[in-house]
Amino acid sequence: MSLRQLKKQPQAARFLLQAIAKGRVAHAYCFFGPSGTGKRAMALQFAKALNCEQPEEYDACGRCPSCLKVEHGNHPDVVTIKPEGSVIKIDQLRALQKRFRYSAPPGTTRVVILEQADRMRQEAANSLLKFLEEPVSPMAAILVTENMQAILPTILSRCQHVRFAELPPKEKESELLDKGIAPDAARILSYLPEESAQLYEAEPDTFPALCQKVIQWSQSILSGKSDAYLTLSQPWLTDELANNRLPLVLDLLLLWLRELLNNQIGQTDPVFVPWQKKVQEQTYLKPASSLITAMDNVLIARRLLLKSSVQPLTALEQMVLSTQAEKVSTENGWQLIPL
Repeated sequence: MSLRQLKKQPQAARFLLQAIAKGRVAHAYCFFGPSGTGKRAMALQFAKALNCEQPEEYDACGRCPSCLKVEHGNHPDVVTIKPEGSVIKIDQLRALQKRFRYSAPPGTTRVVILEQADRMRQEAANSLLKFLEEPVSPMAAILVTENMQAILPTILSRCQHVRFAELPPKEKESELLDKGIAPDAARILSYLPEESAQLYEAEPDTFPALCQKVIQWSQSILSGKSDAYLTLSQPWLTDELANNRLPLVLDLLLLWLRELLNNQIGQTDPVFVPWQKKVQEQTYLKPASSLITAMDNVLIARRLLLKSSVQPLTALEQMVLSTQAEKVSTENGWQLIPL
């Protein structure tokens, strides 16, 4: 694999290849755009191209020892940092500074890829800013984010910005089919955020069962049943919590509610193809306005899960209770909306 072989974002790939060809590689980049647009894959291929031992028109050959090490995640001068729990911690950045305090070996460009770079507290952000202000050349830091506005402006001012456009679900679905994912699962996964899709791709056998559980939970929530609240203590959901996958469960629930709303207003391009009987059963449990309220509450719970100060179960409890009360919740309580 190489930059030219990444078909999702040809403009971004050309921009990075031109930087290499002209010897104008910046010491920091911000790859921003919606999930599922190939930001992380582009960052890895850029790291390969910068360190390739046998480059082909400034792009990675994909065969040399350096390329293979990057591909397998064991290149000593290519580091990926991602949130531990809900945030990137200052200790992670301090370890990075210690590791990169000396110049790279000749012919090597050190690369650090910060995934979900918007998820760090002030002290960690200040540490990153210092790291970017005092780079040890040659080095390239790549910040990967879906929420560029949440990154300190002083950090962004030191980065070249590379925009990644949203991919149509049809394109993502085709890619998943090429990977051998079952058609029904590929269709659903193509509408999920990238990190959700990647997790379920890794565990395809568990995906139908998870869909079934989420659909049953939706039935309880929309029917106003008390077992919607009791679901929070069921083993399947506590397992998702233990494995830091609650945001992904909420992504799936949000997509299901969207399917119900689309069915209610007459849009007939189903995503959950095997569960169309369940779609018909749940579509009119609530009016469209209440389904929109439920979707708002899922989105708010999804955001709350990113905050280290909020207990995950508290966010889910608020989501269930506010939806059943037909209120839209906020991060500081509930706000009643007219129905």
